[in-house]
Amino acid sequence: MTGYIGNFVNDSEQIIALASVAVMWLGLTALGAYAGGPKRFETTAPFLGWAFASTVFTLGGVFTTVSFTTIGLILAALAVLSGFLAYRRDGYLIPAGTYKIIILALPILVLVSGMAGSQWDEFSNWLTTPKLLIEIHTFPTEENAHRGGNLIANPFGWHYINYMASSIGGRFLESAGALTNVIILLTFSFASIRLIRTGMGQEYYNIDPSWKLCAIGVLSTTLLNTTFAQKVALTAYVDVSTAAVTGLTAVIGWHMLGALRDGRHKESLQLALQVGFLMALLVNLKQSTMAMAVIILGALLLAGLRDPKIKIYDVISLLPRMIIPAIIIYSTWRYYIAQELTGNEMNILPYSSWIVEYIPQILKAMLSTLSKKGAYLLLMAVIICFGIRGFAHYKTPFDRFATIAAAIFIGHNAFLLFSYVTVFGKTDALKVSSYWRYNMQLGLVGVAFCAYGAGILWQRYKGSKHWLKNLSWLPVILIILAPFIFANKLRFDRLQPVSHYRTVAKDLKGLLAKGSTLCVIDPQGSGESAVIARYELGGDGIYKSYLSVFHDLKKENFRSSLIDQDYSHLLIHSQRSEWREVLGVEMDNSHSYLLEAMHNGGWEIIKNWKKP
Repeated sequence: MTGYIGNFVNDSEQIIALASVAVMWLGLTALGAYAGGPKRFETTAPFLGWAFASTVFTLGGVFTTVSFTTIGLILAALAVLSGFLAYRRDGYLIPAGTYKIIILALPILVLVSGMAGSQWDEFSNWLTTPKLLIEIHTFPTEENAHRGGNLIANPFGWHYINYMASSIGGRFLESAGALTNVIILLTFSFASIRLIRTGMGQEYYNIDPSWKLCAIGVLSTTLLNTTFAQKVALTAYVDVSTAAVTGLTAVIGWHMLGALRDGRHKESLQLALQVGFLMALLVNLKQSTMAMAVIILGALLLAGLRDPKIKIYDVISLLPRMIIPAIIIYSTWRYYIAQELTGNEMNILPYSSWIVEYIPQILKAMLSTLSKKGAYLLLMAVIICFGIRGFAHYKTPFDRFATIAAAIFIGHNAFLLFSYVTVFGKTDALKVSSYWRYNMQLGLVGVAFCAYGAGILWQRYKGSKHWLKNLSWLPVILIILAPFIFANKLRFDRLQPVSHYRTVAKDLKGLLAKGSTLCVIDPQGSGESAVIARYELGGDGIYKSYLSVFHDLKKENFRSSLIDQDYSHLLIHSQRSEWREVLGVEMDNSHSYLLEAMHNGGWEIIKNWKKP
């Protein structure tokens, strides 16, 4: 469907995607609800369930020959049993107020359910690898790794989400990752609500929040979240889940230290184990998140050891529960990489290649990037200032939380600086490649800090804020109307030229037989049309290479390249006059063309597509 309505209504695939992701998330919630206990921090349940599922898939996939289909069925049975037992024990399964948040977020959920992949990294990795999983139902090996994403050796914790949702739906669901990202943010809204109440001195378990408080919770993780960016949050990227697990681990770790400080040792042990499972999930999301886990652990130790009312021995005694689950998962995956997927990940460069002398320029570029994100930079500065103050005084739970949050912010950015110097190479380091995206992983730590602080401020000054009551329904109105107001902007997947590239690439499936070899030629493009063609053509080995604006081949070199590679077909998306002379075919810039090699060494057009 075209036009404005097409932003929300596409086809019946949306219903399947929504239902599949909802069932999957409910199943993970059931697994985690039983494990989390009756007085659990409501937000943790689906993440603990996800951590359990991630552990089972990883250990089962590495050490057994059981297919992921069988593992998924076992997890489904366990989810039903866990849900039944948790409900019988607690009288509830999902957090109070869930139906309110679903109603408030229904427009954005419907909109996202119709979205398709549109970003380079989705086609090169975050959609390609789970798509391969749906085909082979086990981990890739050296024989088929080329059919997966360019980060095929990254841990599969996030890919399991798309795999489980697609398995429930009976087909590969491109929107599953984006939908799950939205649901993750909505789930974290309950953490914001709980922290606001905690700041106000209302430490209740599963008390139904008002519509206004639910709307504030959703706003805190979306429109008011300083790191919310639709081209990350509404895609299959892993950054939202990394941010959520990071933020939630910090919050549970804070509660753990509070229980230890108050002498509730049994509760602190239970929370330490929850931190451990969240850490295990975190290290299983992507290669770099092991560093994030170490940073969080360091922040918790710093805050715990600084507290004069917590004994050093008590803090150290919690360490095994916090680190052993993550060590098991990380070691298991490292073992698998060594056996099957060597050389498919980023590595630290030899010391001679470190660019230590460029540290001042890199720091300047990092600060320049952050200066363009004013709200986030201000929040980071506030958190660090409160963290330093909290570490110096250390009297209240807020001091403890500020210390943890500040340590995570400083530690993560120090790690990024180290990575630019030792891993990225000079070109990417000097332009601090993806620096802003990496900082998005701290966004929900900031949300948690602000929610708790807002609760404290409201409790302290509520008597002088009567005028705010007249605006209390504004958050509800904003949440409901925003998807309709910004629909065209949110549906960036419908924009050209990506939509055209996808249409052409899908048609290729019916035009090229197995054994054909294709080169994508787009001398005015970045190569995005090529990664889309590779993604759509799948694992048949048809796609071979591409030439883009970064390939400055002269006429004879271009001719030699075509002869040497012996392509059977060329997909032309843009023109370069001297290259067109080599092909000997009349073409214009208003069409894309599929060319087939002729027996006499020439080329002929077998299909063209009008560009929008």
